Amino acid sequence: MNITTQKARAAVFGAAIGDAVGVPYEFKSRIEMRAHPATDMVGRGTYSQPAGTWSDDTSMILCTLDTLDDTVNYDAVMKAFLHWKEQGAYTPYGECFDIGTTTWTALHNYKRGCEPLHCGGESERSNGNGSLMRILPAALYADAKGLSFDDAMTLAHYLSRLTHAHRRSLVGCGLFTGVALALLANPSKDAVAQGIAAACTHYRTRCDARMQHELAEHYARVTDERFFALPEEEIRSVGYVVATLECALWCLMNTDSYRDCVLKAVNFGDDTDTAACVAGALAGLLYGWEGIPEAWRRQLARPEKIDSVLAGFCQRCGIQ
Repeated sequence: MNITTQKARAAVFGAAIGDAVGVPYEFKSRIEMRAHPATDMVGRGTYSQPAGTWSDDTSMILCTLDTLDDTVNYDAVMKAFLHWKEQGAYTPYGECFDIGTTTWTALHNYKRGCEPLHCGGESERSNGNGSLMRILPAALYADAKGLSFDDAMTLAHYLSRLTHAHRRSLVGCGLFTGVALALLANPSKDAVAQGIAAACTHYRTRCDARMQHELAEHYARVTDERFFALPEEEIRSVGYVVATLECALWCLMNTDSYRDCVLKAVNFGDDTDTAACVAGALAGLLYGWEGIPEAWRRQLARPEKIDSVLAGFCQRCGIQ
């Protein structure tokens, strides 16, 4: 077990703080962000929320963490998602103010009686970043439970399938999980390439031709070691699983602090909260709890809610 309570806290708060920094700027263009760049955690903006407010990204991470136990109960995860959507559970202020179309449809399918692993959209148009943004618990749980790398990837795929079941989304979640596991074992930038390589080996040796095609066709850039040398102009931050993963990893590798990584992701514009949430989770693992600005930790809305869910997860999984 590489995970500790402090590492789990850094990852989850890293995700939540990145999410909160990005919330006010969601849907602003890159041109707008260049004219008025984000430099700190602020409020209002797109959703007119107080500074420090986290969105659906963090809420769905908490839903998942709160249900993971000795066994993974996908019904329990979906019920927690519904509790969030319909009653505002796992939110800072009792309101679900942001939800993606593919996620909404999957929860509607579940409510109509669909089995959890068959609720997610399977069409090519169902490749938003709504499962990638919440997939962090797969790595935390897999490490805590001592799962094999192959089983960790399967867990990431199944958790993705709850809302996003197309193979492209599964591969994106698997690549993130590979990197997160590598950072848990070795919090250094070298671990990023190691995690990507491990995930690629899994897809090339353990998966069918269709999964291999998705990796080769749609993740060719992020699996190429030259990717991190690309200029900013070639990085996008739209709500597409491939673009979000690329943006998060590029920001992680082209900055030298948690703060700079998150602000870089936000200042690409468009889907700012999710890009910064995904980048922030990995930056939390890389730089640790002390690497997250104390002012942002203090400003985050309702941190006790996050701590409560984390404490339960760590206790059930034997994380110290």
